[in-house]
Amino acid sequence: MHTNTKARRNLLRWTVAGPFVVLLAVIIWAWPFMAITQPSGSKVLVVEGWMDPGALEEAARLVLDSGYTQVYTTGTVRAFAYYLEPQEGISLAFHDPVQGRITVSASGTGHAGFYLIAGNDTLLSQAVQGLPSTYSASLHGSTDHLRIVAWPLPLPPGTPAIYVGAMEADGMNVNMLQRRSWIMRPGEASEPAWPTYAQSSRAALIRMGVPASIITAVPAYGMPRSRTWGNAHAFGAQARQDGITAFDVATVGVHARRSRNLFQAACGPQVKVGVVALADPYCTRANWWRSYRGWYTMMKEVVGAPELKAVKMKQANS
Repeated sequence: MHTNTKARRNLLRWTVAGPFVVLLAVIIWAWPFMAITQPSGSKVLVVEGWMDPGALEEAARLVLDSGYTQVYTTGTVRAFAYYLEPQEGISLAFHDPVQGRITVSASGTGHAGFYLIAGNDTLLSQAVQGLPSTYSASLHGSTDHLRIVAWPLPLPPGTPAIYVGAMEADGMNVNMLQRRSWIMRPGEASEPAWPTYAQSSRAALIRMGVPASIITAVPAYGMPRSRTWGNAHAFGAQARQDGITAFDVATVGVHARRSRNLFQAACGPQVKVGVVALADPYCTRANWWRSYRGWYTMMKEVVGAPELKAVKMKQANS
């Protein structure tokens, strides 16, 4: 009787204390386990393009300070999001003609607006408001070419007139459908736009002083279930094409271990994959457990840890 009572008490203690022990273990060991920095010694760096501007700035300093001679930027399709100065525009050519309804989410300064043009047909000449609003028009038939152009306004150079936060064709992000997109500026040659984070982060690194000649964008098109695996899979093909045998991945904080593992799976065991964990001010070793954002970031990586196993199972069955 006494033994049973003691056993029940011990079970109760562990039932109560167990979650706290697990929580304490996570707080002590999870961050250093995930936020690893283990360079490969290679002078090839892969920069994950989805990162915040602060992390991209750190990646640019890493390139310039550590002597990397070859940089690749990765990234999946991004939202159709651009600031446009007066008379600036974005032009898109599609893989296949689109039809149906075109919707645009936009906002802007006083008296600002935009033209939405399909081929030679102006679908909208639309004034915008200070807060984002959604505007739509129906295509007359189909088109393989769309343009959105900001109205002319007497604004100082460098001052955006409108912000386009989204554009969809029949409910689909137009960046998923385009085969080419470019930025048009009055009196200047057009330049490529950024339908993926690979291209937008390449442009950001160039603005931060990294030579354009050493950066290659490696976009991951389509709709991958995992952003990181989509990036890793696309880079794996590029690495085989370019004969890369070793490289480092630059990514944010506690995402580092998962990124390295997935890039390793994509490239194969014959490639040496290093990793550099860039600073995440909201999820440091000292503060992550003190804020909702820190917990969210950490738990997202804990939940995402089995992704590598799922990828390997899929590879084994393919």
